[in-house]
Amino acid sequence: MDAPPPLPDAIANLLDILPDAVVTVDRLGRVGYANPAVRTLLGYAGEELVGQPLSVLVPPAARERHETLVSGYLADGVPTMMGSRPVLRAVHRSGRLVPVSISLCNLPLAGGELVSVAVVHDISLLHTHLDRATLQAQTDALTGLGNRLMLSRQMQADLENGRPFGLLLMDLTGFKGLNDRHGHAAGDEALRVVAQRLQHLVRDTDVAARLGGDEFVLLLDGLTDTERLRERAHAVLESLSRPMSLDGIAVAVGVNIGGAIYPGHGDTEAALLAAADGAMYRAKQAGEAYRLAQRGAP
Repeated sequence: MDAPPPLPDAIANLLDILPDAVVTVDRLGRVGYANPAVRTLLGYAGEELVGQPLSVLVPPAARERHETLVSGYLADGVPTMMGSRPVLRAVHRSGRLVPVSISLCNLPLAGGELVSVAVVHDISLLHTHLDRATLQAQTDALTGLGNRLMLSRQMQADLENGRPFGLLLMDLTGFKGLNDRHGHAAGDEALRVVAQRLQHLVRDTDVAARLGGDEFVLLLDGLTDTERLRERAHAVLESLSRPMSLDGIAVAVGVNIGGAIYPGHGDTEAALLAAADGAMYRAKQAGEAYRLAQRGAP
C-alpha cells in the first residue's frame, strides 16, 4: 500500500510553527503529517502518527461515526467545524481524553491527491469554565445541594437508559414555627444543616436536591426494593429529627416522606414526582413519617 502523500515543504514549514495541533489525513483515513504542536497537546511525536489511521486519536465509541464523517468530508467537504458540538474528545497518547475543537479543510496536492487538514485546538480551559457554569446552574445557592434542574437531568438520563432508581420526597415539619420564633437567618442555617445531613446519607451515584422552600428529594441510584426504600426513609427521619444548635439554641424539625420507585410507580419524571408527592401528602394527613406511593395512583 502506498504511503500517505507528503506535504509540500512550504506548507509543512508553515504548519510546523502554528501553536495549534495540525494533522493531515489522506483518502484512506491515514495521517500523512503531524506538526510539533501535536506532541504538546496529545503526546505523540509526528513520526509516530504518520501512516497510522486517524482513529487512534478518536475514542473507541466514536470511531465508526468519525470515519464516516471523514470519508464524506474528503469527498465534498467545505471548511468547517467538525461535528455539531463545539467540544469533542481526542485520545492522548497516555489514554486520557482531551477536550478539543476541530476545524477541517480540504487541500489539493500535486497529481490530484486530496488531503484533509485538521486543526485541533485545545479547549481544556474553556471546558473547565463550561463545567463550572453547568455545575453552578444545577446547584442550590443556599444549601449547596443539587437543585430541580440537576434532579431533572439525572431522572431523564436514568429514564432514557432504563436504569431503576428510588425517590424520597420530603417536606420538613415545624420549619415555619422555627422561622417565626428565631428569624429567617436561623431558618436558612437550619436548611443548610438539613442539607449536610442528607448529603451524608447518599452515595456518589445518588442525588440529593432541594426543590425549594423546605422541600427536599433524594434520588437513590439502582434502588428497586420497597423495603430497602423504607429503610432509607427511616435513616433520613432519624438523621433529620436530631436536634441542631442554632446560635447556641437547640431546635428540632420533623419530616414527612413519600417514596416512589422507577419503574414500578411511573415511567416519566412528572408521574414519579407526583407519586412521591402524593405519598408524602398521605403520610402528613395520617400523622406518619413515611408512606410509599400507590401503584397506578399519584
